[in-house]
Amino acid sequence: MKKILSLLLAAALTLGFAASCGKNEETEEPDPSSAEVQSPTGVDAVAETDRTQVKDSLPELDFRGATAVIHSRGDAEALSEVVSEELKGEAVADSIFERNNMVSERLNVKLEAFAADGWESYDNTIAAIRASVMSRDGAYDIIAGWSSRIPILSLEGLFLNLNGAEYLDTEREWWSASATKELQIANKLYFVTGDIARTMLSSLCVYVFNQKVAEDYGIENLYDVVKERRWTVDYVRKLSSGIYTDLNGNGERDLKDSWGLVASCINDADAYMQGSLVSMVQRDEEGYPHLSVDEGYMSELVTKIYDLLWDNSGCFVCENTETNIRDTIGEDRALLASTRLAIIVSSLADMESDYGVLPYPMLRETQERYGTRVQDALSLWCVPIDAKDSGMSFAVMEALAAQSWRTTTPVYFDIALKYRYSRDPESSEMMDLIKDSVLINFESLYNRSVGQPWFVLRNLMPARKNNFASYWAENKKGINWTLEKAMDKIRKLD
Repeated sequence: MKKILSLLLAAALTLGFAASCGKNEETEEPDPSSAEVQSPTGVDAVAETDRTQVKDSLPELDFRGATAVIHSRGDAEALSEVVSEELKGEAVADSIFERNNMVSERLNVKLEAFAADGWESYDNTIAAIRASVMSRDGAYDIIAGWSSRIPILSLEGLFLNLNGAEYLDTEREWWSASATKELQIANKLYFVTGDIARTMLSSLCVYVFNQKVAEDYGIENLYDVVKERRWTVDYVRKLSSGIYTDLNGNGERDLKDSWGLVASCINDADAYMQGSLVSMVQRDEEGYPHLSVDEGYMSELVTKIYDLLWDNSGCFVCENTETNIRDTIGEDRALLASTRLAIIVSSLADMESDYGVLPYPMLRETQERYGTRVQDALSLWCVPIDAKDSGMSFAVMEALAAQSWRTTTPVYFDIALKYRYSRDPESSEMMDLIKDSVLINFESLYNRSVGQPWFVLRNLMPARKNNFASYWAENKKGINWTLEKAMDKIRKLD
């Protein structure tokens, strides 16, 4: 019955969205961008407001049919957030198509996507962007770059400072406040992200649990555990350690057995840093970040994640969680798994048993809040210094972000995730909590440009090591030197 209700709700929401889009096309309802509604400032206010009626601060603009070229990563997930060539009858893709058409008509611009290399070959893309911008050929008006690599080009002065940029209002709800705050370097902001980047939602790191397995083992309501702030690394370890069965009877601990927790010690491990609200830098009076690590806290984190993954009889550590959650969670052979929302969508949509979604656990119950990592599949949006018309670039970004917040995010998050793929209202509530607890920090996104301070768990866990003190003693000096050199490059840009 829950599944039938979920499908009916999804269908109703989809039809409602299609109808509203149709009315906008026929101009039977006012353009959302011109509606006379004061913009809400709080989450509760936004929730009580029809998003389509919230206007942005863009004036009437006419760029006379100019082409705005958006450089995108070439793999499907990233490219699909930038462009959809036609209506396909698929809600999310169609919302991108509608969004782009609305922005094109509103600003009188033609939006064109340039598909670069995928993430596997993105270093080639970095070289190509560098060559293009340095030659001032004006090939790209906006770049939606891969967050794991694109920051290095900001150290070379190839992107415009977005603070105070014409038409761009980074304090609005469609831009990530966490990213806008954390990516500041001495009052310079080279990247923004938020609702404009669907990858920000699809890359959210989460836990998924099998509700049938939970019932079979008589486990308490895990949603209540989260809401009561008892959802910690220690809790997860204790819970999962009591669940293991050698189902195939071969005497080996393998993927065909039953597990308490299925986890990767690479990408999934990174997310415990945000889950524990780790900060590795502080800013000086000028706003430049400098290395500052609470080594005692980090040592505690490393020890507890090691115990969770390796000193845990109920944990199966793997490389590919996408395949493994389909074979374990999806087949009722695991209670918990760490993963990304996009993998849940691709792997568990046809799952027979019910599942739920939870945030990453806290390190301590006394933490201020939960923290959610956006895995570095995320796109960061920026404007190259040789853009043909920076004003047009800024206006297009603001219009795309605002319209994404109005229509695309509700379709993707509310329909595709909260209703179509999650099986109960409480899981939808958890998804709201997860989205609201996103933590995008400087040292995570600039990681590869500043000596990789953020890869503590990614480096130690695959090697089955838990001595943070010796690891940090060996790497701290090099990381600090690289970070300071990177900041020197920013200083020279002045």
